[in-house]
Amino acid sequence: MQVSASGQVSAMDYSGVNHVHPVGGIAIVLSSICALVVRRPVVPAVLLCVACFIPASQRIVIAGADFNFVRWMVLMCLARHAARGEFAWIRWNAIDTAMAIGVIAKIICSPMLRGEPSDLIAAIGINFETLGGYFVIRATVRSPDDLRLLVRVAAVICGLVAPFFLVEKMTGRNLFFVFGGIPEITEIREGKIRCQGPLAHAILAGCHFVAWFPLWIAFLIGGPTKDRLLGFLGIAAGFIIVFCCASSTPLVALMMGFAVWLAFPLRAYLRVLWITGLVLLLMLHFTMQAPVWHLISRVDLVGGSTGHHRYMLIDAAIRNFSEWWLFGLFSTGHWGYYLFDVTNQFILEGIRGGVWALIALCAALVMGFASVGSDLRRLAVARVRALRMGRIGNLLEIRRDECLVYAIGASLGAHAAIFLAVSYFGQTLLIWLFLIGFAGAHRQWSRALPSAFENAAVVGSTGAALAGIQTASNPSSRPSRDGRREAEPLPVLHREDA
Repeated sequence: MQVSASGQVSAMDYSGVNHVHPVGGIAIVLSSICALVVRRPVVPAVLLCVACFIPASQRIVIAGADFNFVRWMVLMCLARHAARGEFAWIRWNAIDTAMAIGVIAKIICSPMLRGEPSDLIAAIGINFETLGGYFVIRATVRSPDDLRLLVRVAAVICGLVAPFFLVEKMTGRNLFFVFGGIPEITEIREGKIRCQGPLAHAILAGCHFVAWFPLWIAFLIGGPTKDRLLGFLGIAAGFIIVFCCASSTPLVALMMGFAVWLAFPLRAYLRVLWITGLVLLLMLHFTMQAPVWHLISRVDLVGGSTGHHRYMLIDAAIRNFSEWWLFGLFSTGHWGYYLFDVTNQFILEGIRGGVWALIALCAALVMGFASVGSDLRRLAVARVRALRMGRIGNLLEIRRDECLVYAIGASLGAHAAIFLAVSYFGQTLLIWLFLIGFAGAHRQWSRALPSAFENAAVVGSTGAALAGIQTASNPSSRPSRDGRREAEPLPVLHREDA
């Protein structure tokens, strides 16, 4: 193990080295077994537990292939899905294409920068984790009920992790340091202890859990009593973690998540809202003395933030576009002071895979937003029809579905804000894969059989409609090994019955 000049240790210091703590070894064995035998909807929950409790320094090296525990669990989950034929449910859509293009671009561009075979191997490893993790979610999350299950699990996990952050905040010692790759003494900046728990950095630790806030808010607004309690647990524990991290980026993402939810009553006018926001940004850009992205330099909510660095990074990336647009760039250190630290996910995608990877990331976000907006309009029509028929029970179900769909869009919006100020690495990358995977799964739900979806929304929950959509899109559906039917046929609804 090596220690950096600042005295901090990093998970990268263990790259290429077998490093398994006894507790970590037991955890990975049990997690691997669980991933292979549990019911399909629970598989991502096992993966999430590993990401939230085991630092990225824990890894297994097999014939030169470096598997941190998250990457290993992705491999186990993919093996399980392949063995059980669970990928057959996936119907390829535009978000899947965007994710695949981004990965291919980064794999192709990485070795072209220096011509080193090691760069190609590293790119394959990182992008295997990215694309593999995404398709683990796509293969398992097939309905709103599957998504709600994962949101509940995330709330419980957040509640279990929060006490470790409180201990770290009070003592200044990180209990996860025993696994390696995590400093024992917590960093202090501007007099504030910046807790990181099992994550690679305090900012990433906050973002890791803040990403779930919009989904927990959906539970509070539109869920039954049990879901509301779990939503409250997740939000309360998330607030504790954000407070302990003492970083502006998670706090800004948290505020944005809440701000997006304030617009929920205006969900029928989302297109007008985002166009208005875009016009306002353009007006600011042409009326301000500095470019509009200079606004990020003024964000400092907890003290000691590096907003100016983030502004300089964006400005340098735009000025040096000709250097990286085709194949990316090996290093940005020559752009300016400390600009080798790429704290912007959009720029990092361009640096790793050229403008092609950047476009793919933006396209995935845009298509996720478009799918959410289209589905909200469809549900609004169903709500009006149910209201005219006086079906109060159906209105509650439709509102619950609207909250969940809106939460997917709010989570993507929060991530768009996060990506302007931080780049993901380590197990935090998995959270982004979860959320964009939810968007990809939702796009399949909402576009498979719109007419069946709308009819079922009038007489019952969206889950009933999606059960029919699953059967229609996969006629060979049959009972699973545990005796539960994967999809039930959608009852035929005649106009006179409505």
